[in-house]
Amino acid sequence: MSYVPEQPAFKQLYQEHHEWLVRWIASRTSAGDSAQDLAHDTFLRLLDRPTLPQGIRSPRAWLAKVAGNLAIDRARRKVLERNYLALLQNLPEAEHPSPQDQYELLDLLDQIDQLLSGLRPIEKTTFLMARLDGLTYREVAAQLGISLSSVEKYIAKAMLCCYTATYGNDGL
Repeated sequence: MSYVPEQPAFKQLYQEHHEWLVRWIASRTSAGDSAQDLAHDTFLRLLDRPTLPQGIRSPRAWLAKVAGNLAIDRARRKVLERNYLALLQNLPEAEHPSPQDQYELLDLLDQIDQLLSGLRPIEKTTFLMARLDGLTYREVAAQLGISLSSVEKYIAKAMLCCYTATYGNDGL
């Protein structure tokens, strides 16, 4: 049985739209069994808010948007996991991190990916090649077939994105 908090607005939203949300998610995903989990996570996300927005004109559209964003986050996480596991397969067994370290590294990669989610793919790739792969700006430019000034611009934008995510707009 699901937990529904005592907030009247939340309780009403849950009672009126939970089953619809599960059906909506199931109709749009290939894994129908995860629809319950995603609907549950959608409502949990709402619990993180101090209050529910008043006067929601279309609660179903609002819930669908939250669920859609969560589905995108899950898909992104699966891609990260798949790429990380492929990387591990290329390492000698002795160099494999412990399961706990693997979990923490994957979580860190997920945080970095979310931090950079506002960037275009070329900007994110440029930043990661320079910062994670340790390539010089010239090497990044050559590999991506872009100008050095574009590399500088993209990395500056990514650094600003990281700074803003960490410190907010107060430090600017």
